[in-house]
Amino acid sequence: MIKRLLTILPAAVIAVLALSGCGTGARYIEPGGPEALVTVSAVDPGEWKRVAGEAAQSLVASGALKRADGMASVVMIGRVRNYTLIHLEMGLLTNQLRQAILKSGQARVSSAVGYGGNLDRAVRRVRSNENDDLFNQATVLKRGTVVSPNFSLAGMVIQQNAVSGRTEESYYMFHLTLTDLKTGIAVWEKNIDFAKQATRPLL
Repeated sequence: MIKRLLTILPAAVIAVLALSGCGTGARYIEPGGPEALVTVSAVDPGEWKRVAGEAAQSLVASGALKRADGMASVVMIGRVRNYTLIHLEMGLLTNQLRQAILKSGQARVSSAVGYGGNLDRAVRRVRSNENDDLFNQATVLKRGTVVSPNFSLAGMVIQQNAVSGRTEESYYMFHLTLTDLKTGIAVWEKNIDFAKQATRPLL
């Protein structure tokens, strides 16, 4: 019996080592496609794409960005609060929303005011060159020329977890609101949610 085990063990070890060395090379996949990873404890790239797409489509279709005078509205991207248990890169959502708003032709997006990474500090910095004799003052951008936004787009992300035996489930809800900055009234709101579930193996 011992001799037989000694004969079998080396072969088993070689098989395990061979399997552990198997793998696939890096390749491009479509975010949210059939090959994309789905995780319970995170918001995956395909889900960011889906949320941004649905939100942008709903916002543009609502007509909330259109002004009665025919002028293009100006939107500032406010804060999307993270009420989940994980770190979220909100730029994956807000950057896609910015592009969708611009593409719609219904509004422009402010880079002078907003939250976090949506700001371009150069807007204010170049105006600090007033009265600096290093610069030709005829070329320095003056104060009082930056266009103030009419609307603010902000929101929140909420997560709720549930566990039953070996099965874990996470529910995510994205809530976005467009607010008229003149009146402070919300003129558009949208909830986009999804749930993911996974069951751990017995061993």
